[in-house]
Amino acid sequence: MKIIFSRIVSTLLLLLASSLAVFAAIRFSGGDVTAARMPASASAADRELFRKQIGLDQPILKQYITYMGNFVTGDLGNSLTSNARISSLAVEKIRNSLILGGSSLLIVFLVGVPLGMIAALRRNTWVDTGITSFSVAGMAVPNFWLALIAIHLFASTLHWLPSGGQGGFKSVILPALVLSAEGIALTVRITRSAMLENIGQDFVRTLRASGFSERRIYFKHVLRSSLLPIISLAGLRVGQVVGYALVVETIFGWPGVGQILVNAVLRRDYPVIQFFSLLLVVVVTLGNLLASIGYTLANPRLRK
Repeated sequence: MKIIFSRIVSTLLLLLASSLAVFAAIRFSGGDVTAARMPASASAADRELFRKQIGLDQPILKQYITYMGNFVTGDLGNSLTSNARISSLAVEKIRNSLILGGSSLLIVFLVGVPLGMIAALRRNTWVDTGITSFSVAGMAVPNFWLALIAIHLFASTLHWLPSGGQGGFKSVILPALVLSAEGIALTVRITRSAMLENIGQDFVRTLRASGFSERRIYFKHVLRSSLLPIISLAGLRVGQVVGYALVVETIFGWPGVGQILVNAVLRRDYPVIQFFSLLLVVVVTLGNLLASIGYTLANPRLRK
C-alpha cells in the first residue's frame, strides 16, 4: 500500500505542475484574445479594457491562483465566443467523448486480446502471419488518413454509415473504429508476445505433466500471467485515445471535447482552452495512475 500511496502523491504533484504549465503555455502562445469576443472594428482602448475585465493585465501567477481558486469552487467561467457557461458545455462534451472513447477502448480489448491469443496459439502458421500483418498495417496507417478512407468507402461509396455528426448508434461506428485501429494493432502484438513468453515457462510444462487440459492452461494460467503488460497498455491507451480524439472528432464532426478544444484554439477562447486542456491532462494522468495501481495489484512481487 505504501507504493500505491506514493504514486498517488506523485500524481497529485504532477497534476499541479501540469496545470501551471498548461495555463502558462496558453497565456504565452500569442494571438489576440479579444478577437473571440469583439468585432474587428473595436478600438485599441476597448480591447485593452476587455483584457482588464477578464484579468489578463495581472501577473501570470496571480491569474493562475485566481483561476484555480474559481476552479476548485466550481466556477469555470464562460466561453468568450458564445458566453455559454463552461460547466454546461462540459457536461455535454464530456458525455459525448466518453461514448466515443469508451466504445473505442471496448473495441480495442475485445478484438485485440483474442486476436493476440489466436496468433500466439497458431504461431508460425498462416493465421499468425495474417494477424501479425494486420497489426503492422494498423500501426502504420495514420488516423486522419484512415478516417478519410473510411468516410469515402463506407459513407460516400457504399452509403452504409453516416459520414459524421451525432445521430444514433450508426454515427459512432466509424469514428470508434478509426480511433481504435492503432490500439487493436498494438494490443495484438503485446498479447501475442506475452502469451508466447509465458507458454515457454516451467509452470506450463508442470501443468501439462499434471494432466491439465490445454484449454485450461492457456485461458486460466497463461492468459492470467500475460495480463501485466496488457494492464500497462490500458493506461497508455487512455492517453493515446485522448490525443487521437482531437483529430478524429474534428474529421467526423463528433461534438466532443476534442472538437470543442480545437475550435477554441482557433478562436482564442481562453477559458474554454484552459478548462478542456486541464481536463485532458487530468484524464491522461489518472489513466496512467490507475494502470500503475492495477499493475502493482496484479504483480505480487511489486506488492511486496
